Amino acid sequence: MRILAAVCGLLFLTSSYAETVALPDTPAATRLQQLTELMAEATPERVVSYIDRHYTPEYAQRLPLANRIGSFMNWHRRGGMNVVEVRNSQDNRIEVITHQPLTDERWLLGVEVESEPPHRVQALMLGRAPLPPMKESLTDAEVAERWLSYVDELAGAGLFSGAVLIARNDEVLGQQAWGLANRDFSVPNTTETRFNLGSMNKTWTAVAIAQLVEDGKVSFEDPLSKFVDYPNADDASRIRIKHLLTHTSGLGNYFTDEFEQTARKNLRTIDDYLALSADQSLAFEPGTGGAYSNTGMMVLGRVIEVASGQNYFDYIQQQVLNPAGMSRSGCFELDRVNDNLAVGYAEQWSVEGVELKNNLFEHVIRGGPAGGCYATVGDLHRFARALNDGTLVSQDMAHTLTTPKPELDSPNYGYGFGIHPNRALYGHSGGFVGISANLDITVDPDGWVVVVLANDENMRAPVMMARHLIGVEEPE
Repeated sequence: MRILAAVCGLLFLTSSYAETVALPDTPAATRLQQLTELMAEATPERVVSYIDRHYTPEYAQRLPLANRIGSFMNWHRRGGMNVVEVRNSQDNRIEVITHQPLTDERWLLGVEVESEPPHRVQALMLGRAPLPPMKESLTDAEVAERWLSYVDELAGAGLFSGAVLIARNDEVLGQQAWGLANRDFSVPNTTETRFNLGSMNKTWTAVAIAQLVEDGKVSFEDPLSKFVDYPNADDASRIRIKHLLTHTSGLGNYFTDEFEQTARKNLRTIDDYLALSADQSLAFEPGTGGAYSNTGMMVLGRVIEVASGQNYFDYIQQQVLNPAGMSRSGCFELDRVNDNLAVGYAEQWSVEGVELKNNLFEHVIRGGPAGGCYATVGDLHRFARALNDGTLVSQDMAHTLTTPKPELDSPNYGYGFGIHPNRALYGHSGGFVGISANLDITVDPDGWVVVVLANDENMRAPVMMARHLIGVEEPE
């Protein structure tokens, strides 16, 4: 019965837009046709041969060859790309909408070629395109059933390993897990498996700051220098707490060469991380631009410690996770015994083929204010509910956290929360080698919570399909 539902659901979703269209007779269209044929029939050897013969040397060298092979093989496993619409066509440039038959994903694909023969590829551009609007009105239960069936199909094709949950308000409509949490010992993922969140737990740090604001210990307008002189006294006096929360501080990231050369076991405190980027200068004057900053969120961890008088990890556990009922979540030290933590896995491609690698030696020993902590799908639903029902912060403060801040050059990011371009939802994603995660909390239509946690890098297709089935309108 489950298999039949999965197949029927997938046929419904593809039937409205799977028809391919003819391409114009131009050099760019010819190359695009060749590229889509390569996607459909890709092998590492064919990819290498095509790049050698038909990419300009400058463009071929822009990315490592292994990355190029990996991209084509990923497209191949998703059914290739069928052109369903031509958006723009010139002799040396074409933009089309493509559809991937196996996963129902749509992409805006652009190809630019040299103006003169042999018209080699000098740019390949890719961006997500929205799915066509639903032609059918679904009940909440039908949305959940169709979505779980879709993810089941992905997992069956080796395109998803992890756990998902879909709920509306307090009602969990469905949750399920697929794949292996540990491939060495064939341990399956379950809905109680704890997955690495990547950057998603930046939201925990933001909630902690908001609590301290409501307690009168911090203000969003406070200069960073009130709590710590980082990276130096002058910069700290110009950076405000609101800049750190919106990635508009000008600070950068601690994923530096020194990070790569440091034993992961030596990175477990906030000071350990901040030391990696202490010599970086501001990229711009705080509040005048935006650049995603892991260092900025890590500094907020220090602010929490100074303002609360508690260790960051203790504060998060006692003031965020425990009140929300998130009993299986935390920032775990990986050299300790932690039950049911999923190991992340990533594919590493070369001309010889693919090798599956775990991320144990890519990971830090302990996640923190900027990411890398763990949770279950159920705990993240509890977090979403506690955020909005007054448990963690007031409802007015929750609104402040989850609305955009265009006045700070942050039109699609609030205070620690990502905001949908159409304002239809908020939440946060996360990614690292071998992991991917996403939390969506919808505003229009309201009340939906969708959690996707993966111990591979394939969370995006389930996320986009959930939004489609729910009725979230995606921008072009």
